Amino acid sequence: MLNLFTNAFYAVQQRQKQAGSESGYQPTVRVSTRCAGSEVVIKVIDNGTGMSEEVQQKIFQPFFTTKPTGEGTGLGLSLAYEIITKGHQGSLKVASKEGEGTTFLLKLPG
Repeated sequence: MLNLFTNAFYAVQQRQKQAGSESGYQPTVRVSTRCAGSEVVIKVIDNGTGMSEEVQQKIFQPFFTTKPTGEGTGLGLSLAYEIITKGHQGSLKVASKEGEGTTFLLKLPG
């Protein structure tokens, strides 16, 4: 969860830098939880920079990062993916649109 939050905070911070202080942009990170049958569903939603389709295809690969050299190892989301899918038999999916934001959808068996 920490890696999902950290990435969301980074994305909204980057978008705020791009937009500038006069733009009226309001950085927002939302977290929602709910039970759906026998699953726990957690969403982490941000209105940050978003990701292209190409980046979304690679985002859970080890050592892949969109951050500048020295700012990210590219291990956070790949480790989160492994822990959620293999350690807990859950799922982790991403939906994103460049310039609009990203949603991570995490499902864990109850």
